[in-house]
Amino acid sequence: MSVSGGLPAGNSMGGSVAGALAFLVGSRRRLVLVVVTVLVGVLVAFVQALGLPLGLRTFARVVPLTQLSISVLTPFATALLTHDLRTSNASLRSRWLAAGIYGVLAGVLGAAATAAAVAVGSGGPLGTVDPWAGAWSAALGSLVVQLIPVGVGCAAGLLIRRARNAQLATIAVPLAASFLLGRYAPDGTTDWLTPLAAASHLLPGPMTPLSWAQWVVTAALWVVLPNAVGARLLRRRRVAAAAAGEPR
Repeated sequence: MSVSGGLPAGNSMGGSVAGALAFLVGSRRRLVLVVVTVLVGVLVAFVQALGLPLGLRTFARVVPLTQLSISVLTPFATALLTHDLRTSNASLRSRWLAAGIYGVLAGVLGAAATAAAVAVGSGGPLGTVDPWAGAWSAALGSLVVQLIPVGVGCAAGLLIRRARNAQLATIAVPLAASFLLGRYAPDGTTDWLTPLAAASHLLPGPMTPLSWAQWVVTAALWVVLPNAVGARLLRRRRVAAAAAGEPR
């Protein structure tokens, strides 16, 4: 049985990846959320590139905070993307794929905003520090750094009944885990178990085999496992609804 529980998939646009991406901007509120995410990333990049001491205005120095600021908001959108499946017959798989695409695009946005800001604020040929030192590894990290946050958002949307609570949980739960593990667990535990630590390894990079292993473990715990549980619960709800003769 598919994740959609064997129920009708609804219209083709609603069940497609394109339809899922369109959902992200399909209402005024969701469109504003995406626009604010873009503006926050651009603003944080330029504030750093124009406000830091000249010697610190490098791509590798500016991109981590830029991506972190974006990652606060990207899971808000993807939580809505999967929470909608409580009242929609759309494909969960298409929503997951759309979330991944959105995450990659958000990462690219962060890298592009950082590059533009550094180009403006680095001082050009008068600068004494190469603003692009380490940029290659940081740019590669930017392509995947948002995947864990958007995955956390998907899981929250599937697991938490109210959309607003799901969105808030994407901030509160990772922060609480980072604080508690950092305070009470053995040193190095957060490197394996928290999204914030995973992001700090990716950016500015470069990633070592150990860092990649830690990122994979973190992704499994925060993305794969909760989304698998959420998918199972969604399937049960849809099967129960079908058995009861409800329209979804």
